[in-house]
Amino acid sequence: MKKTLALWLGLWAAGSAGWAHGAASAGAEPFDFLFLDGNARAVGLGGAYTALATDANALLYNPAGLGRVTRHEVTMMHNSYVEGINHEYMGLALRQGLGLNLNYLSFGNIPRTTYASKDGALGKFRVDDLAVAAGYGHTFFGALSLGVAGKFIQETNDNVKASAFAGDAGVMLTVPPAPRFTLGAAIQNVGPDVRFIRDKEKLPLSGRVGAAYAFDSATVAVDLTKGRTDRLKAHAGVEVVLLKPMTMRLGFNGANDTDIGITGGVGWGWRSFSIDYAFAPYGDLGLTHRASVTFRWGGHDDGHEPSPEEDAPIPEKVEPRREPPPKVDWGTRTEAYVPKEAKPVKGEETAEGHFAKARRLIDAKQFADARAELELAEAMLAPEDRRRVLYYERQGTIALAERDVRKAKGFYTEGLKLAGSLGLSDLNVADAYVGLGQCLLAEGDAPYALKFFKKAFEVSPSLRTRQLIEQTERKIKR
Repeated sequence: MKKTLALWLGLWAAGSAGWAHGAASAGAEPFDFLFLDGNARAVGLGGAYTALATDANALLYNPAGLGRVTRHEVTMMHNSYVEGINHEYMGLALRQGLGLNLNYLSFGNIPRTTYASKDGALGKFRVDDLAVAAGYGHTFFGALSLGVAGKFIQETNDNVKASAFAGDAGVMLTVPPAPRFTLGAAIQNVGPDVRFIRDKEKLPLSGRVGAAYAFDSATVAVDLTKGRTDRLKAHAGVEVVLLKPMTMRLGFNGANDTDIGITGGVGWGWRSFSIDYAFAPYGDLGLTHRASVTFRWGGHDDGHEPSPEEDAPIPEKVEPRREPPPKVDWGTRTEAYVPKEAKPVKGEETAEGHFAKARRLIDAKQFADARAELELAEAMLAPEDRRRVLYYERQGTIALAERDVRKAKGFYTEGLKLAGSLGLSDLNVADAYVGLGQCLLAEGDAPYALKFFKKAFEVSPSLRTRQLIEQTERKIKR
């Protein structure tokens, strides 16, 4: 009798996690912990993340976002929750569209009590929740993304365990006439009933829809979520880049029934690393804190910040350096040059040599071989080497030729970010702006494309690039 009563008290405590964050109806369904936000950025935005989940958090909000991941990414979060509850989360996303995550919630040591012994002298027991998920997403036609995921869920209460399998599915859409506007929807936790002790319980089936719009230095997102046994709840958030690399966030989480639902946070990012913090008050239960770190590697980066193509800086003018004049290549759309950083040794492979081979291979439309040459060149460059701008620009040219607009935008944006940090203003920078403009044209956003063609004129475009811009602008204005 004592053990049974303690077990049910533990079940009540487990259900209280869902009540504490308001994601389900006071523990009416098992595994409520699945609704806990797993990233400080999402918490700061009030949980409005269905249309923004194009990162390592996609499996928590919308698996379709896996199809829009541009770099390998891993994120880890610690949640110092209420009443000594700890929440740990780790997510992994690969740019091939694959994702994994681990979600763990621990209630710590709970005193074992009965009506006859209320002082907890009977010892302690533990309640732990665990979920492991894997998924895949893919983008079609550069605008429509679909994704699916499966997960294993387990709750341990003292020496009793309950486990289940569930599935998620999601969709994400960017409308070509409005590339800054994204829609998302997902259905989560679809699966058979789970047996806990003697009874069968239904999984916490839920649905969510969301929209996000990226302005020049801000992003606004809204979500609606609905659980099987719960009311419709609203989420909203705004993210503003005040001073790079610092980002401020403010949100409203309608699922927080214990407080007014206001959330906030801050993010800081540098190159392939970012750290985020968020807070959310829960009335008498106190203030909760989340901290997450994210690492990215491989490929290119669309950025943790909103609308990176809009945030691409115009490099400041710098005094010209004594460098060899550009080599005109009338067989391609650009007149890119490779600055000589060191005199090559005869017979030795150099970055300049690989860049030259890549240019010839691009002209011959042998893109796989050209990409390999660019990777060899990139491996020889220091992190702050100015020739990396040429590397990103050429990678963008290949991706655009292969009609992968999303990937091309990522490469061009990364090159422009590096150019801005190094204060570069040369032919390769102009070509990156032109390439980004051509990506926007392919997405149907001609007015915004003109903005980047104008930026190309503000640096140092080659004669051929200038002619290309003028021809393109005439076609757009017809």
